[in-house]
Amino acid sequence: MAAYAVTYAYVPETEEMTEARPSHVEFLKDLNEQGTLLVSGRLTEADPLGALLIIQGESVDEVTEIMNGDPFHQGGFIAERTVRRWNIAFGSIEGAE
Repeated sequence: MAAYAVTYAYVPETEEMTEARPSHVEFLKDLNEQGTLLVSGRLTEADPLGALLIIQGESVDEVTEIMNGDPFHQGGFIAERTVRRWNIAFGSIEGAE
């Protein structure tokens, strides 16, 4: 399996987004426990705010389909999302090629 860098740019915070956050966190926690989500975190020095997630998968299409299940995606709280294969040059992440 390969590593894929997924970036999110969030829409401005709304009450609905705040309400959806626990289900978003639970979705990511489940992916991490399954070994699909290798690492993730919020990008705090960006406008708009966003996140970087490293996902293990077979293809851009597969990772895109997985991330379509994110409640933030389903709720329209992600203004922009990119999914790109990440060829790790130095260091390693367990399980990623």
